[in-house]
Amino acid sequence: MYRLEALSRLIWESVPAGAAEPFGVITAFGSATFLLFALSLLYWLDERRSTAAVVSYALIALAVVIGLKAAMGLPRPPETVRLIPLEADPHGFPSGHTVAAVVVYGGLLAVRDRLDDHRAVVAVAVLVGLVGLSRVVLGMHYLGDVVVGTALGLVLLAVCVRVVGDDPTRGFALAAVVSVPAVVVTALGAEALLAFGGSLGGAVGSLRLDGLAELQSRFHGVVLTAVGVPFVFLTDELADGLAEPALVVFAYALLVAGILRLPALVRRLPLDAVRRASKPR
Repeated sequence: MYRLEALSRLIWESVPAGAAEPFGVITAFGSATFLLFALSLLYWLDERRSTAAVVSYALIALAVVIGLKAAMGLPRPPETVRLIPLEADPHGFPSGHTVAAVVVYGGLLAVRDRLDDHRAVVAVAVLVGLVGLSRVVLGMHYLGDVVVGTALGLVLLAVCVRVVGDDPTRGFALAAVVSVPAVVVTALGAEALLAFGGSLGGAVGSLRLDGLAELQSRFHGVVLTAVGVPFVFLTDELADGLAEPALVVFAYALLVAGILRLPALVRRLPLDAVRRASKPR
């Protein structure tokens, strides 16, 4: 009853033909892949400390959701209502996309002191609502999964803001702790290993974060993006293809640590000389 199956069926019966494509785009805004790249770019090109803190929020939320899903073991809706292929995770309660959207987008508002900005809050609320609705429309969750996911996301967001604030090192340490039960409950599941490995890498990569210089120029931003995006993509693909849990943990630790330390590495490159040499004479 708490999964609201009857209301979910009404939504599925009302879905017009061709809904899979637009709602498939909307649902991506709550996916781990999109949020990974979005937070990476935001970290490289904008304010770093607060964004790194939100990365730790995301890992905390991931660990909690994965652990809950595995512990409760509630299935997704039947195959007959799905508009997209089944994801790797067969469990549907609560909605991980919804939790992630609340924690990440709400976290960005919180750490950047935008909670008093009513337009920003409404925009985030609408985005979260659309992501949640997309999960039901696509047949990946019951409506109750989304409602509980929203509530859980708000609770996790409040805890993260209160306990972690804008301190990413503390956030990654907390994420590592809460990842351990998820690793155990899921029997070394891939997403739990992602949360654990990413937390370890984040804890290392966030040390002396305040010592990193902010973005020096647009050219530096272009180089960071050109180097960082392939690094994130290739490292994520590498981790997905590994079977040994210890190697998976290492790969995800390398991924998050690399994202955080990349500005320091690019800073050492002779970029000004390259830019001058590239200008037409």
